[in-house]
Amino acid sequence: MQRRRKTAGARKMKNATARRDATLREFEQKDLGDDIASEGAAVVVRPQRPTSILLSDELKEALRRRGRELGVGYQTAAKMILAKYVNARL
Repeated sequence: MQRRRKTAGARKMKNATARRDATLREFEQKDLGDDIASEGAAVVVRPQRPTSILLSDELKEALRRRGRELGVGYQTAAKMILAKYVNARL
């Protein structure tokens, strides 16, 4: 039985996979904890539960405008505003 020759595309895919695997191995070997901590780039992810609230069309549009100013969606803007208000010292 004669063995089929690999096509150039198959060889390229194998080489790309090998490079990706090498990059992944290198990443896994490095301890980036100190770098992340020194940059302050760590993000603490807390469990979140979805919730529903009824909003008037006017409030929703105002949140959309504020979200555009902040570069986020209206739901994220609402979450940011609520967090800031709730955490403020009254």
